[in-house]
Amino acid sequence: MTIVIIGNPNVGKSLVLNRLTGSNFIVSNYPGTSLEISEATLKLPNHEIKIIDTPGVYSIFTMGQDQQVIKDLLQKEKPELILNVLDATNLERNLLLSFELKELGIPMIVLVNQIDRARRSGMQIQRDRLENILGAPVVFFSALTGEGLMELMQMLEKNIDETAWPSSIESFFEQGKKPECVFQCRECSIGSESCLSSEDFRRAEMARYTAQLVEHKQSETQRYWIDKAEKLLDRPLTGTILLLALVFLGFYILLKFIELSEGPISALLNPLNLIIENFVANLLPPGIVNTVLSKAIPEGLIIPFTIIMPAMLMVSFLMAILEDSGFLPRYSVALERVGRLFGVSGQAVIPLSLGFGCRTPAVLATRLMPTIAERFIVITILSIVIPCAATIGVMAAVISTFHASLMVLVITMLTVLMVLGFIISHLMPREEVFVYELPPLRIPTNKNVLKKVRLRFAGFFTEVLPLLLVMNIIIRALMESGFFKLFHSMEGFTRALFGIPADAFVAVLVTMFQRYLAPLVLLNINLTPREATIAIAMISLSLPCLPVMVMTVREIGFKGLIKILIIGFITSFIVGAALNIILPG
Repeated sequence: MTIVIIGNPNVGKSLVLNRLTGSNFIVSNYPGTSLEISEATLKLPNHEIKIIDTPGVYSIFTMGQDQQVIKDLLQKEKPELILNVLDATNLERNLLLSFELKELGIPMIVLVNQIDRARRSGMQIQRDRLENILGAPVVFFSALTGEGLMELMQMLEKNIDETAWPSSIESFFEQGKKPECVFQCRECSIGSESCLSSEDFRRAEMARYTAQLVEHKQSETQRYWIDKAEKLLDRPLTGTILLLALVFLGFYILLKFIELSEGPISALLNPLNLIIENFVANLLPPGIVNTVLSKAIPEGLIIPFTIIMPAMLMVSFLMAILEDSGFLPRYSVALERVGRLFGVSGQAVIPLSLGFGCRTPAVLATRLMPTIAERFIVITILSIVIPCAATIGVMAAVISTFHASLMVLVITMLTVLMVLGFIISHLMPREEVFVYELPPLRIPTNKNVLKKVRLRFAGFFTEVLPLLLVMNIIIRALMESGFFKLFHSMEGFTRALFGIPADAFVAVLVTMFQRYLAPLVLLNINLTPREATIAIAMISLSLPCLPVMVMTVREIGFKGLIKILIIGFITSFIVGAALNIILPG
């Protein structure tokens, strides 16, 4: 897949390319010219994307060397997608080029860069209305802070056919009809040298009218209270206290939501559970296949909907609020001093926070980190310590079922976080000084929050639910076939070293495939509260799941993954052995 970045001069196209791919891009002269063309490769989980940056132009339909290079490039490369970069602080002028690109018929994503600067000036842009007018998806982006990077990554993984639909404004501007010129060239979106073209007038009017429709200034009262909140949150002491209080509130809301939703959802699905179980039992002849499927299929549906779905939904909602309100960068600053203990800057809070939703895109977000050493540290912590939303849901089920100690689990995870980060940071010392520009606070829009929740939550139905259903059938088949009994010979070893039965130790090994599958094994065996606490701690602090492994290889290489796997094995075994010694029998 090939993407071409096109935009006006000085809108930050090169910074966008750098954010997407890191600093590893090739700069070359276009054949027959002295113009530089930057080219880089973006590696995504499912495919690689070739991204080409072009010289800045105000129009592609005027005559000039820059314009001719872009035309030749589009004809030669035949890109599947155009990434149109706009300057949020000068929207009308930039939209003129957007309407020209729309006429090419190539799928397009519009990247509104420097959105933080626009907000700081009190400017609000209505994203949904802009999308409808342009007939293309719009991403609010900041090459400085990294806002919008993950949303853009997720869009690039989707079908490009979904990035084009008819413009809602072109029908109001008939082609070929030349508007009346009022000779106010300084206020016009096009240069005076292009005034002879009626098509240029039509696009200029569309750009001017669009900018008027989507740009709005905040009220003085609203701006006053937002400024007061900014000053309070940006103070070192009060800001840190308030931000930590919000973190505690977020986790409290998450756990309460899971607790309150589990009962009603179970009550709704239990009748369906019985219907499916009876249907499968009556459909198949008696035997092991009947036993496995009649139990595994209902379990594979009930567990995800009652435990994992509420956790993923609430984490997606909380992350959308934090991103759209401007709180995440403030957490970066507040946690800068803590980050120094781990050898990373406060920017690490962004990928680490995303990891509570899903760790696979969070690994991609480590591109925010300025050095490869910091990226390795953050990816290691993500892989071993941070639980994703699905994992949190199943962990809550294990804790509730066996009355495992939540306090012991939390203290253990925090201790491992500090010790692991401290050790790695001293092996890979940090040199850069942390410099970060805070975006202004803003009130999240309902439509944008819901859109992000829908985008993140879609993974539950496309990835989590099918995988859990299949793996639950496999686990149930292994249990019914007596496969786990083969590990009974390790019973003496696992109890002496970790204080858990061999079946629970198998759950630790299952984390190599998907971390939140491991507790499914625990839910099907009998454990004491002490055994459940040790087992879930070893699972929570062990190996990255398979998707994270693949992404880690793409980001830091196979050697980096091997190091993380070794650290994960050692960490999990030390945690199990230590808790076996510390916890009373």
